[in-house]
Amino acid sequence: MEEKYKEAFAEMSEIFKLMPQSMVNKIPKGFRDIIEKEKSTTFETNIKEPFEKCKLKEETVILMALIYRDFLCPEEERKELQKRDAEELKKAEEELREKYSTDKLFKRNNEVNASNKIVETQEKALVEVKEEKWYHKIFNLIKGIFGKK
Repeated sequence: MEEKYKEAFAEMSEIFKLMPQSMVNKIPKGFRDIIEKEKSTTFETNIKEPFEKCKLKEETVILMALIYRDFLCPEEERKELQKRDAEELKKAEEELREKYSTDKLFKRNNEVNASNKIVETQEKALVEVKEEKWYHKIFNLIKGIFGKK
């Protein structure tokens, strides 16, 4: 596992110690055990309340959001958060699909240059290059030498 995730687990472990026990009990023991098992033993955390003033790692913030969404929030809010996450994921996938679309490779595209004028680019297409075989070259050479009288 990458070190940045182990460090995030170490920070999360410290956060669990600061949380009320009633909240910690809502998080499955297996999940907490994985965090304790995989956390970095060399990373020193300096976490105190309020968490907003602590400089938490980005991975820790993401982990906190996932724990909140999956274990701590009310059911209605969980469904709303999951729906929003699914929409964001779908939007990101669509952007990637559009960016790397194979359909665009062979169509004429317009580009905007620095002066905001539309510049047409050339149409891109694959062209098959036929190369004459070596024995055909020799045959044509001999034929050319003896064929002319």
